[in-house]
Amino acid sequence: MKRIVRWALMSMAGLIAVVLVAAVVLYALSSRKLSAQHVVTAETELVVPTDSASIARGARLVGARPCGLCHGDDLGGNIIAENFLLGRFVAPNLSSGQGGLKPPRTDVEWERAMRHGVKRDGYALVLMPSRVFHAVADDEMAAMIAYLKQIPPVDRDLGPRKSGPLTRAFLAIGRFKTAVEETPTTPHAPSIDTTPGLNYGKYLVASSGCRLCHGESLSGGPPAFPGEPPFPNLTPAGIGHYSEDDFKRTMRTGRRPTGGPELNEIMPWKYFRTLTDDQLHSIWLVLQSTPAKKFGEK
Repeated sequence: MKRIVRWALMSMAGLIAVVLVAAVVLYALSSRKLSAQHVVTAETELVVPTDSASIARGARLVGARPCGLCHGDDLGGNIIAENFLLGRFVAPNLSSGQGGLKPPRTDVEWERAMRHGVKRDGYALVLMPSRVFHAVADDEMAAMIAYLKQIPPVDRDLGPRKSGPLTRAFLAIGRFKTAVEETPTTPHAPSIDTTPGLNYGKYLVASSGCRLCHGESLSGGPPAFPGEPPFPNLTPAGIGHYSEDDFKRTMRTGRRPTGGPELNEIMPWKYFRTLTDDQLHSIWLVLQSTPAKKFGEK
């Protein structure tokens, strides 16, 4: 009996040792990613305007993208998630108020954070969807920065961000990536032809974050959080029964053509409803021209 107990204790001690070693290794690998310094060399110097018309344009561009989904509708920051396993994810206060960006970001720092996922100190941002903003054309990016630089101050100090053990494990094994890792290196377009049509629609889909949730093929994906519904299939195999009017109505009201409750709150239709009819028409053309795929098919 003593031999069995001794064997069991030794096995348990060995298992604990393996777990501790694995934890230390995962922590070290994730720390290497989070503490890495990144240098971003701009392709061209972005000229940020200061006139009222450009600022108003920037306000429309920011308002039509789901920035407020993370940073709050007033862009004063928000706590996205806070629990032991995931950690504490904070979308920062983008204003100049208490707890905000002090000193104010320079034009270069704004672009570096939005397009490349790099903070002013050179460290990588974690949840920032920089691969989406990387697709934004220079003139629109400049207008957006012009607006963000003068948003009303919001006093909201949200405290520090902290990565939990699950987040660190996923970072270490590559299941979860920093914004820098996910940002492409393709050149930026100086401007975009906004003539309604398929090409403009492709730009809007790429620069609005549709693929972040619905997948690269737009065929849908797993839920963002346990217990949430999956992201639906936007190819003709999924919403092929939607007419263009159905699609526009859904984007304007947040309700499916068949009725029922509003779309899940993580779907940023409240931001996309500010898009014009021509813009929604262009996006509709993309969805109709996308190859029909089964749910989740690449």
